[in-house]
Amino acid sequence: MVEDNATARTTLRGHLLPIAKLNVSSFGSGVELKSALRKQHFELIIMDYHLGQGRTGVEWVQSLKESDFIRPSTGFIFLTSDRSPQTIGRIMDLQPDALLIKPYTIASLSRQIKHYLSYRKYIEPVLREMDNKQRPSAITLLRKKLREGVPPRLASDVGKLYAKLLFENEDILHAMRVYDDVLTRSDKVLWAQWGKIRCQYAAGLWPDCQDELSGMVTSTLARDSAFEWLASLSFEQKSYEQVETYLSQIKFSDLSLPAARLKSLAYQKQDKVVEAIDLLQKKRAMHRSARDRFNDFTFELAEFYLLLAEEAPSTNREESLSQARKLVGLAGRSQSDRQVLQKRDYLLAFSAILESEDQKAAHLLESDYMDDYLRTEPSMLVIAAKVHHGLGEEGKASQLLALAKQKNAELQIISEQVANDDLIFSGGERLGLNHDQAVMLNETGTQLFMNKQYLPAMKHFYDALNLSPETAAFGLNLLQCMIESDTAVYRKYGIRKLLRVIADMALSDSNHHRLTQLNLTAQANAEKLIAPAINEDNKHH
Repeated sequence: MVEDNATARTTLRGHLLPIAKLNVSSFGSGVELKSALRKQHFELIIMDYHLGQGRTGVEWVQSLKESDFIRPSTGFIFLTSDRSPQTIGRIMDLQPDALLIKPYTIASLSRQIKHYLSYRKYIEPVLREMDNKQRPSAITLLRKKLREGVPPRLASDVGKLYAKLLFENEDILHAMRVYDDVLTRSDKVLWAQWGKIRCQYAAGLWPDCQDELSGMVTSTLARDSAFEWLASLSFEQKSYEQVETYLSQIKFSDLSLPAARLKSLAYQKQDKVVEAIDLLQKKRAMHRSARDRFNDFTFELAEFYLLLAEEAPSTNREESLSQARKLVGLAGRSQSDRQVLQKRDYLLAFSAILESEDQKAAHLLESDYMDDYLRTEPSMLVIAAKVHHGLGEEGKASQLLALAKQKNAELQIISEQVANDDLIFSGGERLGLNHDQAVMLNETGTQLFMNKQYLPAMKHFYDALNLSPETAAFGLNLLQCMIESDTAVYRKYGIRKLLRVIADMALSDSNHHRLTQLNLTAQANAEKLIAPAINEDNKHH
């Protein structure tokens, strides 16, 4: 239980203890919870939304999940006295097991806790498999329960978990059908709406995804998240002005750290460096009295200065590096958290690499926490890869970049995922690792394609083409996969656009012949394939 108000904490604890003989630990802040999670595991966390001036309960949960402090089986119940749609919407984005609005009655608290415990008992074997990272067997167990018939009072919870597991297991279209079934019965179920959008995004159905999101910007509960999603889709399509437009619809004080980072990157892509720095400085200044958030934005600004230094000629880096070092020093001062210390030292080591002070960089890597990547965030793994590359450790740099990609794929926050993808791509390009990575992706994609696993095959070919945009074979493989699976649009490519992109490449005679054949096949199926957006008939192919 996490509640910053001591009186409310004592009262809540008193209410909880008589319910089902619970063993209750109580904490006054996210920092205290994080410290406890290093030593023990909790089955249920009851979290207040407002925890003083620092991070909100939602931000703490997101951060702890991303850093692997929280097991997949852990349940969440949120408490808040804030009835604003934005706050309720942010909590619902996390898909908690329950939300209680203060002032709540003891009866309603007791009812929610007992309901969660009965649900937990019912699916306990499934949760055990989830914690053991055995997702397929968790799905098998859940399917068995669904076949046997789930008690009506637990049907919604079990359905939500089933769809989530299918999605995480990359059975995207099946997960989408589960969400569609829920929305057919009631089209305003927020968790199902967001679940469907995630599925459309993962399946590359971007026009459908944008249509759904455009409808959600009018919902007070979903408005800010919908704009953040639309901005992320625009960023992936290199429509950087559109990113600015969408994110400016969100109140500046409500702009999350990942959204602020995405906006600063969009500015930088348009050579609006002053605006990017100004944005991050203002967000940092807003949180001067909240140390955790202030440090988050301080590190973010430092990373941005390092990015500028990296892109500048070596004779013109001093100002950016000086600013970065000063900021890292401020944020890293009096810290004992291993994750924060690792972040501080990798940023300082990268600064040393950019100044050709390799010995200094190597010295900064000597602490025992520097090699522990269990909780390292993807953007920091990219920095680490650049440091090790600078020290001539190519193998380690490649491994760290691959780990960044793997961790990033598991993130829940779209704007963070998209910004990291950009950093991973540019990092790989700078280190000369992208083409080799593309070849490996293409090989895996070919195997998937031969097994008629078209959706994951398309993702592999798409990523290979992005990493090596001049390699015609990758584009042709994506095109063939789209045609054979009757897919008119996959992510940023419609068939017509992809045909144009490949035609503009340097093509060998055999590739030219293959393109001609694929073009003829596409034209023969023009009604299905060469459409401005996806047909309804085509959604579940």
